[in-house]
Amino acid sequence: MRPLLTITATLLSILVFAQDRSIIGTYKDFKGLLDQHQISVTFNQDSTFQYWAKEHPVFYYDHFGETFSENGKWTMIGDTIVLNPQLEKRTFVESEVLEQENPADTGLTLTFNHINRWIDPGGNVVRTDTVQIWRLDYAFNERKKKNTRRVSPHRTVRCTFAGYIPKEIITQDRTIVVEKPREPIRSIYVGCYEQQGTKAFPIRNPASTRLTFNVYSNHYQDGLFRHVKWLAKSDGSLLYLKQKSNGKFRKGLHWSGPQDNILKKQRVNS
Repeated sequence: MRPLLTITATLLSILVFAQDRSIIGTYKDFKGLLDQHQISVTFNQDSTFQYWAKEHPVFYYDHFGETFSENGKWTMIGDTIVLNPQLEKRTFVESEVLEQENPADTGLTLTFNHINRWIDPGGNVVRTDTVQIWRLDYAFNERKKKNTRRVSPHRTVRCTFAGYIPKEIITQDRTIVVEKPREPIRSIYVGCYEQQGTKAFPIRNPASTRLTFNVYSNHYQDGLFRHVKWLAKSDGSLLYLKQKSNGKFRKGLHWSGPQDNILKKQRVNS
């Protein structure tokens, strides 16, 4: 029985090693109309990788037009490649609403902050930068079109693909003063690209006259790829980068962002 187990373990090790070696090489996404690649990743035999892209893999709306690169380690479990499995999983986007009551206030003061935080390997925030949110929608109590207001430094361009555009408040400031709602404020809905979606925040004190929304973008100095999983095709020719909510990988050619791409293995000297 023991020799059989030894043989089985040896064969399994050989298969896993062979599968790992078939991944070695450079992968790029399919060429577009301008014959240019958007993403390139190279897997080396020493279990390191080099990633390059024309868009940021996490904060692509904040770094539009900027390229991104990162080096790290990779491993393979079955047909799944895991990037930087040695790094702890971290939260990249956090948000909060702070409340304050001032009886002297005649209006409702709203402040919207986008705070970039750079965090060292020890978890310490070493630098921050607070900027205006590019475009933000908010609503009190109910998320309905008639209740929604948009705050932005620039007016939204109206076109066929713009969708519904709520009433806009155009300002270069992070703080605005608006009229208090007639009904007590039970919650506030806030949506923006920096938060990567819309979120409802309960208001604990309906008498609050000052609300501050902070959305944090956490930049980790030891790596942004942390336990990221990619699926490798059985012959090692393709990598599928986008996972669905159920954990399965999207294998179609449709995409809505840099993480939806399919990467194709390149021939040597290509």
